[in-house]
Amino acid sequence: MRAIREIFLVVIGLVTGLSTPLWGQINISGKSGLMYIPSADVQEEGTFTVGYAYSPSRYAIKYNRTNSESIYFISLVVLSRLEINVNLLRPNGMAPRSSVGFAAEGIGDRQIDLKYVFMTEKTRWPSVALILSAPFGIDNSLITNALVATKHVKLSKIIDAGFTVGMGSPYSLYRSGVKNEENSDIFTGYTLKDKRDKPYYYLAGPFGGVNLSVANKAGLMFEWDSQHVNIGLYARLVRHWTLQAGLVNGDQLTFGTSYSLNLLQLPKRLSAKHSPAK
Repeated sequence: MRAIREIFLVVIGLVTGLSTPLWGQINISGKSGLMYIPSADVQEEGTFTVGYAYSPSRYAIKYNRTNSESIYFISLVVLSRLEINVNLLRPNGMAPRSSVGFAAEGIGDRQIDLKYVFMTEKTRWPSVALILSAPFGIDNSLITNALVATKHVKLSKIIDAGFTVGMGSPYSLYRSGVKNEENSDIFTGYTLKDKRDKPYYYLAGPFGGVNLSVANKAGLMFEWDSQHVNIGLYARLVRHWTLQAGLVNGDQLTFGTSYSLNLLQLPKRLSAKHSPAK
């Protein structure tokens, strides 16, 4: 009975957020960042994040000016500097008769990204990270091959400014000519493409922004996503849960939510119980 009770407490602690604070603002593809752009912020080892983001139709990344998009994501920090991210992009609503039927698109754009922070932030230097997308997907839209740096500056006792700059490669290697019904070999069909040849694209060129965080619980964001200036805000609820919303190019609303916890830490009640006696 005692073992069952402790397992129950662990589960309740993870679900209700008793174990750890939330570590970072999450961007539209599920990485630490602002609204659309990623940052080089370091997440604590064992941090698991799940979330959702909405991309409006006029700024939809794949179904631009046709449908708005829903982006679902999960991420896990497996080592102190290595993060694995998986996201799924799907259109909202029904396809017009003139466009390609969504059935031919499968369940949506599935993508795996790796982020490695090879330089952590110091007094005079920013943290620097490399983000790479696995090339196995078919005509993926959220491909992120980028180098990004982030530096935090304390403006007051409760206000912190996080400055981020980066460069996204316009070129990507992926399987653009393969159809879902013919997707039997992930090692064929690779093509080097320039994202800028598309009507709309994600992170091709210089990007940057600033996150003004108030007491690590809410904040205001300004960013250049390599195409537009966006502004947004976010708030953290019940330690682990974040809500955010913003205006893309001062025109359409984007919003999202994420929930984070640390899988390596026990809830406080069990942590205190199992800590060595002094």
